[in-house]
Amino acid sequence: MIKESKVTQIYDDYVAHLNAKKSQRYDGKEGWFHSSSAGLCARKHYYSSVEKIKQAPKDVDTMRLFRLGDVIHSDIQDAVQWYATNSGARIFIEKELFLHDLNVRGFIDLVMVDDGVLYDIKSCNYWKWRTIFRKSKYYDPESVKNYMMQTATYAHWYNVYFQHDYPQIRSMALLFYNKNDSKMQELEIPMSMIDEAVNYWEKINEAVKEGVPPVKLGFAPVLEWECNSKYCSYFEACGGGLVGKKVVE
Repeated sequence: MIKESKVTQIYDDYVAHLNAKKSQRYDGKEGWFHSSSAGLCARKHYYSSVEKIKQAPKDVDTMRLFRLGDVIHSDIQDAVQWYATNSGARIFIEKELFLHDLNVRGFIDLVMVDDGVLYDIKSCNYWKWRTIFRKSKYYDPESVKNYMMQTATYAHWYNVYFQHDYPQIRSMALLFYNKNDSKMQELEIPMSMIDEAVNYWEKINEAVKEGVPPVKLGFAPVLEWECNSKYCSYFEACGGGLVGKKVVE
């Protein structure tokens, strides 16, 4: 007979406690678009930042995975901070940003200031790693485009707000950490993605002025997989997006 572990329950309660503390940084700022959702469904931005609907709670397994990602992020950032302290290198870590003209808010993972390199740290499982780096038959370049646009949003902010103080961002990369075997690898982001990200946010701002954007593949949602109750916290409020539309039709 398998008994419920007391330690497991304690850990789940602890993770929930940490998540509640982390969520406090969004209090009073719910009207801003989230940079982490760059390149994703326009309706998601509407429900999150215009209607300000609270996200549906995640199951404990998902919350543990999120916590693991946070631990990996913090460990890498601590390592870079250690390096900077010993070498005198200038860095930005977990720097909050506000793009007032685009109504976007977020947090930069890491900038190596003197090198002009901006990194966004992503933890992933073996399957995601394989689709990105092994170029298998399942490879889909669109699968990381929203990550690239998120990072490009940070680069745009940095280059605008620090244009007279620090070297401009000259390159961007996603730094992936494979949770299955601890391998790490960078994926370069084209600098042209900055203009694409700005254009995306301008379209989002224009679209939500008219109310909730209509369901249309390519924008709301951008990709078909977004309309999934497991991945979208606004699935029910949205009426299922593409899924709901097909049912109605």
